Amino acid sequence: MDPKANKRTGPQFSAEMRISQRAIFQLADRLTEAWWKVESPAIYPDTGEDVRVEIFDPGGARTGLSLDLQVKGHESVKRFLRKSDPAHLYYPLDVKHLGGWASKTRPVAIIAWDIRERRGYWVLARDACKRLDTESSGWRRKHSATLLIPKTNVTDDEGLGRLREAVARDELPKLVRPGEEVPVELSLQFDETPEGRAKQNELIEFWEGGGAVTIERRFISDLIMLHDGLRMAFGEGYWKRAIEVRLFSLPGRESAKVQVEAASPAGTALLAYVELRLARSGRRYATLSNEHQHAAVTLKLVLDDEDTKHVRASIELALGGRGLDEARAAVWFVLVATESGGSLRMARLDEKADPCILPFSVSVPEEERASLRRTHELLQRLSLLQERVRRYGHFSFAFPPSQQQVQSALKLLRIISGGEHEMTYRASLSVKRTSELSIDSTEGPLTLVHDGDDAVEVFGVRVPIGPVRFEITDVERFVESYNSALRRALASMQDTFQLNFVCRGRYLDWSPDGSLEDRLDALAKEQAGYFTAEQARAIGCFADYLDYLEQRTKVETVAEGVFRMVHFPPVSDVEDLVIVWLQSGKTAIFSHHTALVLHELSDILPPRIHVTVPPAWTPAAPLPAHVVMHRATLAESEITWHDVVPVTTPLRTIRDCSVAGLDPELVDQACREGIERGMFPAEELPPSAIVAAE
Repeated sequence: MDPKANKRTGPQFSAEMRISQRAIFQLADRLTEAWWKVESPAIYPDTGEDVRVEIFDPGGARTGLSLDLQVKGHESVKRFLRKSDPAHLYYPLDVKHLGGWASKTRPVAIIAWDIRERRGYWVLARDACKRLDTESSGWRRKHSATLLIPKTNVTDDEGLGRLREAVARDELPKLVRPGEEVPVELSLQFDETPEGRAKQNELIEFWEGGGAVTIERRFISDLIMLHDGLRMAFGEGYWKRAIEVRLFSLPGRESAKVQVEAASPAGTALLAYVELRLARSGRRYATLSNEHQHAAVTLKLVLDDEDTKHVRASIELALGGRGLDEARAAVWFVLVATESGGSLRMARLDEKADPCILPFSVSVPEEERASLRRTHELLQRLSLLQERVRRYGHFSFAFPPSQQQVQSALKLLRIISGGEHEMTYRASLSVKRTSELSIDSTEGPLTLVHDGDDAVEVFGVRVPIGPVRFEITDVERFVESYNSALRRALASMQDTFQLNFVCRGRYLDWSPDGSLEDRLDALAKEQAGYFTAEQARAIGCFADYLDYLEQRTKVETVAEGVFRMVHFPPVSDVEDLVIVWLQSGKTAIFSHHTALVLHELSDILPPRIHVTVPPAWTPAAPLPAHVVMHRATLAESEITWHDVVPVTTPLRTIRDCSVAGLDPELVDQACREGIERGMFPAEELPPSAIVAAE
């Protein structure tokens, strides 16, 4: 009996404790009937696991298994049933306790015990946690969780047999060490049916070359487990009930690191790093492969023990979702390797040994090679495109590419080439307030600029076209087409008319050196999307072009001389600070009251923005009236960053506020907050601030 039992006895037990105690003793009686050895049950539940059990076979044979039981006693467990799911008990438990039991080295079973029926329903804590993990990833952050306990997991003889098997599976890593061979004696008998002969041939292939094969119960005449630990843990009957046996050859753990060069009349190609592992092996054949790398090129080599000079090689290509450079290199390698007369040359990367040459031939239909050549050409073009459209996203290559994607890529290639092309000027024009054109063709070519709101989508990247300048040299024909379309619209009482005219055009945003908008974008990228007029002028972008971009809603004015690229997300929390920072020529450091707010060290709501600038600094233009300038020389160690703007460190901020005469209560609050949040130790505070903090 537990020595704690003498400390509290009899009537001092609550009703709940008496129910728990009855449940523990009833369970102990039941387990003893099943030949399981039960240690003395605890008088006081909830001080750990209630019962420790060692599992024996009926008749007293030791299994080597043991577990702890956490017993939850109830007058009846019917309240944990649901009409919608009568096959389970829905049992609530504290997450803290469940997680603790699941982390125990010894298996822990949770048993909901019904003292009226003298039976319980069990589930292993680790199995319950695995099920909860699959159903809800966030259950561990909650206070309680609901366990689903199958009603078949009862404490009768059959249910206890399943509990034993569940414990044995939980203890399997202790029973069989990694890499340890598990001997079994398997007797098979194949009938003369087509299925029997096919299974026999499948088994012979497995025996010769490895891999995997499944033997169904109908072909198994006997199965004897020869591993002592597994036989004792699961029992003899467990293996006799096997519905199928799966045989497989274990892949090798060690890898040979090689580089592989393919050579053929088409040229040479290189796979710079390939890890070859033993993928499968049998009595005669062994297969080396790098399939575990999940690379764009999978190489398989089949070695024959009876013909050591002959190696069978196969190559598989997986391009879906690859980066362009990887996909292009992979396609070229396959093109070279599958050319007639090709060979593979391998060199070990981890050893100084002579390279070995593996001659082989692969028969590939010409239509497949033609498809690969077209794919390689497309990938080369896409690589050129990617460099120009990188800011809009990265291509996700799909193989084989659709004809629509190929056409889109060719169109985008024409756009970014930056030259003039023959294209169609398309416009939808309003009939109202429109009159016929009267342009003299002798005045020279007619130039029109289209906003270019369209976009080209290529392999998951949507690339805006941008403005297009159309130059119409045949002015007379254009005027005739325009007036004819207008007359038809008026005659048919239409509100709009369409104009399509073939002419020469140039995409203005895709000049060879990059458009002005590209240069603005690169500038603004370093400043959260903001820039000044002075910065724009420095890269050749003057006021007229900024007006043009603003009309197209690509740029917006946020303050005098400060702009924002619209496609950047606005930094709304600190936008006013970014503006001041840029207006100061990126010289101002936010400090004093403003820095207190940025560090969240005070409840102060300053109506003005405080900055610190060098003592002799003079702004090129006056800063806004709501900006207070303090002059001081700041060390680099006294400056940090909040989002995209510079700010004084917490210690420097408190020192500045204390010297500037900020309300002592606010300084005191800032000191306490900083110390509690670990932003600085108390001894580093200036003396006046330490007094305030105390």
